[in-house]
Amino acid sequence: MKSWRKRMTYGAAVAAALVAIPLAAGSASAAGWHDIAGGPEMYPNMAACKADIPRAKKQYQDATCVDNKGRISLWVLY
Repeated sequence: MKSWRKRMTYGAAVAAALVAIPLAAGSASAAGWHDIAGGPEMYPNMAACKADIPRAKKQYQDATCVDNKGRISLWVLY
């Protein structure tokens, strides 16, 4: 069971990413971007995340990796 401190930290990270990704994407809708994978268990570094981008782009319009205080996540645009 995760502590409330970790849950609050992850919640803040997701909220920050929800703001950052649409701003970086330009004309893309904020409602279209979704965090589909991430965390230190899945992506220990940015290179590991970027290796998954070509596979994600086969299923989604666009994909990007976001590093939010060491928690790297793969975000896709529906």
